[in-house]
Amino acid sequence: MSLRDCLNSAVEQGAINSRQAEELNRYFEARFNRKRGTMSDAEARAAARDEVVAALRAEAKEQRRQVLLAEGARKEIADFIENYRDIRGRENKLDAALSLMIHNGYRGTSSMAGQANAITSMAHRDLAEAMDHFRRSGIAGRYRNSVDLPDLVRVMHGEGTDNPAAKALGSAIKGVLEDLRLRFNAAGGNIPKREDWGVAHTHNVAKIRDLGVTGRNAFGRKVRDPNLARERWKVFIRPMLNAEEMTNPRTGEVIGADGIDASLDYVFDSIISDNWAHRVPESRRFGKGKVASRYQDNRFLVFTDAESWLRYNEAFGNADAISSIFNHINGMARDIAAMERFGPNPDATVEWLKQVVRQDIGERQAGRGLVEGVKVPGLSSGKWAEYRLQSLWYALRGRETVWDGMAQFSADIRNVATSSMLGATSILAASTDPFVSAAARRLAGLPVQSTFMKMLKAFRSGDKAQMARRAVLWDDFMHTMNEQARFVDQMFGHEWSKYLVDRSLTINALKPLTEARKRVEAGAWHETLGGYAKASTDWLDMPPLLKKTMEGFGITADDWHKMRVGVDELGFLDPGGVIEKTGDRALAEKYAELIAQWAERSVPSGDPRIKSVLTGVAPRGTITGELAEFGSQFMSFGMSFTARQLEAHYVYSMLARSGGGKVARGAWYFASMAVPLTLGAAFYQQIRSVLDGKDPEDMTDAAFWTKAFVKGGGGGLFADFIDKAENRFGSGFAGTIGGPGVAFIGDTMDLTMRAIHAIIGGVTGDEERVEGAELGKKVPNYVGRYTPVLSSHPATRLWYRRYFIDNLQWLLDPEADASFKAKQRRASQWWEPGVMAPARLPDPATMAGAE
Repeated sequence: MSLRDCLNSAVEQGAINSRQAEELNRYFEARFNRKRGTMSDAEARAAARDEVVAALRAEAKEQRRQVLLAEGARKEIADFIENYRDIRGRENKLDAALSLMIHNGYRGTSSMAGQANAITSMAHRDLAEAMDHFRRSGIAGRYRNSVDLPDLVRVMHGEGTDNPAAKALGSAIKGVLEDLRLRFNAAGGNIPKREDWGVAHTHNVAKIRDLGVTGRNAFGRKVRDPNLARERWKVFIRPMLNAEEMTNPRTGEVIGADGIDASLDYVFDSIISDNWAHRVPESRRFGKGKVASRYQDNRFLVFTDAESWLRYNEAFGNADAISSIFNHINGMARDIAAMERFGPNPDATVEWLKQVVRQDIGERQAGRGLVEGVKVPGLSSGKWAEYRLQSLWYALRGRETVWDGMAQFSADIRNVATSSMLGATSILAASTDPFVSAAARRLAGLPVQSTFMKMLKAFRSGDKAQMARRAVLWDDFMHTMNEQARFVDQMFGHEWSKYLVDRSLTINALKPLTEARKRVEAGAWHETLGGYAKASTDWLDMPPLLKKTMEGFGITADDWHKMRVGVDELGFLDPGGVIEKTGDRALAEKYAELIAQWAERSVPSGDPRIKSVLTGVAPRGTITGELAEFGSQFMSFGMSFTARQLEAHYVYSMLARSGGGKVARGAWYFASMAVPLTLGAAFYQQIRSVLDGKDPEDMTDAAFWTKAFVKGGGGGLFADFIDKAENRFGSGFAGTIGGPGVAFIGDTMDLTMRAIHAIIGGVTGDEERVEGAELGKKVPNYVGRYTPVLSSHPATRLWYRRYFIDNLQWLLDPEADASFKAKQRRASQWWEPGVMAPARLPDPATMAGAE
């Protein structure tokens, strides 16, 4: 029987699929053709067959290892779910399953998202010098010392350089990447080692497709010839590749000069079609596949030298080498965490997990396994549980994009709107964040004290590097274009629009403020636990709240006694010191996860669990998916903040022994947070009024304090809904529901239709005058609202409006004078609308009700 017959028989028996059979046959034919030149056909056939058998045995061995790892992960998950109790002490398999993906404490285990942050923070610890060397500038956001990047890439490709900084930094980065490769393989992957491998490269599909543009059609759309694009791409990249070092990642076959052309055809087809051009249709759904199988194709193309990599990356990849490096590190960390938590094929394990939860719900619906005090699940409980698990998994691992063009265009709209609507959010954050952090410290059992001066010091870049050495995440390199922005949620879209939001966040001081607060709160953990460690405090003598917080991330008494030796000479205990003194990376990462995940309580940014409920399983680039993105853009922050505080209130109150004590303790926690938050919001309101050219508001009016309570003490979501006039981002109730992008689209369409109507005519006399006056009002308001940075930044918003927007209204609005006088009558103003210079300074007497 020939090998082809054997393979066909194996396919019929279900041992392998048709795609694998075709791959093995090509592997055999290539080996046979190489050997027949030095031996007879029979000998060559036998030798090639032996090599195929050896490859199959090696693959079977690897498959067996992955199966054992997957079963081990499932067993660990099953044990955890079976013994899990939620914060109320009740069985809750859905909450247990969600906690395996992400949590912010009180779950007794590591989560996939938390573990990914911990792995990344340890990588940042080893790369603190590199990150400090290439840190971004404050205004433009460009990487410093970028002149060293070519030498860095050369070092990473194994080439020499006279640049000592690039040599040291390149060596450190290669060391981190090698550690991640080994850990990825230990979790179930199989990435081969290459000494000459440098930096992960990406392919910009749009740029490659544009190589085949032959002109434009009658509608102005590009006409492309795929074969022309293929040939031009091959001509460009072929001289840059070392074909003798390239091997088939599945068979190990050396490509060589004879095989490079066919291999490039295969790569081109894979890039353009997202690998669908080579798939054989089967009666099963194609998913993302095993995470363990990733990164092999990434190492297929071997460039002759660093210069070739730089040229290709500049033309058809990510021209930013730092982004390429850290995106690769972040991606590896996420995949390692997914495999360590859910096995080599996390998608399959999550599918199994969904069925475990649904089975439990089904049994309780049928009357079996009922627990006293837990109600029988409703008819839709099973579907809701499956929805929650799948939507959260998509939120953490990436939602599918159906139509890239629509997704990118919608995201660009949201980003432009966001960049112009940040308003004085940084002032509100600066006024209220210290009290949120104080409440989080009180809940964690950390000392509650003023951190204002520490926060000011933490703005320095040197402090960022120092904290990175202590294994604290450096956000600039965690998300290289701030793809997870505070209050804004995950960003998507073209680089220019993401850059616009990123710079707006920075210039408005919201991003630096958030980063500084996170570093201060991480330092509080280092300082507090360092003090207990230096005093050799026993686990039993630790504060109850602190122990409960640490246990919530799986840190035990034995862990504490072991990690105490990591305290440094300054009295700090940080994850970096733990791994240096104990060598226990798992223990250091538990501690790093605690610090990273607790940050959502002390410096809220938005919880993927809330975001996933709003966006669900709808793919990007669909009408449903994009509407969900628009609607959830600002809502998820307020909902996340509210959910975390409700949980904190319950946990804090439950530590009391009596029912009355629980009520009193809960009331104290609420008051200790709501009162100072209300005062902070009141301060913000007065500052906001002055920045808008108005006198301070009357603080003797009950309405003022009601608004301050809902804006600060009531939580972001309730403030946004109850205060319909304006939420944290400057938009009203409709804008809050639909998101700033919907408001932007609506205003743009309204203005466009009015302009068209005015141009083509259709109205005469008084109607024409009214329509012109309305358009004259709309244009300045539109420009004043949607100009990025200038219209919202505290330092420019009033000057921009008075000197540009008001003059634009004088120019376009025939009723500008009446409009300005109406605004002057509505509120006491120290710089009146339509006036080029302020008449006086703000009047503080208005705070006491003076007219």
